[in-house]
Amino acid sequence: MAAVIIGACQGCGACLLTCPEHAIRPAGGRLYVLSGLCTGCAECLEICPAGVISLAGYDDVIRASDEGATAQ
Repeated sequence: MAAVIIGACQGCGACLLTCPEHAIRPAGGRLYVLSGLCTGCAECLEICPAGVISLAGYDDVIRASDEGATAQ
């Protein structure tokens, strides 16, 4: 489980400051997630103002949590 940037990153850097593993890095005007360092804590998802970060393979769990359902 690793975070991925799925949309047009605005480059604000909020996720850079939030990531406890320092798994998000700038490159070529965008930000990238180093999947080998990402632990899937989802702190970057919560802080991203553009909503362009997702957890690979766990979108349904996150969506259910956002809707107030019990994730299984």
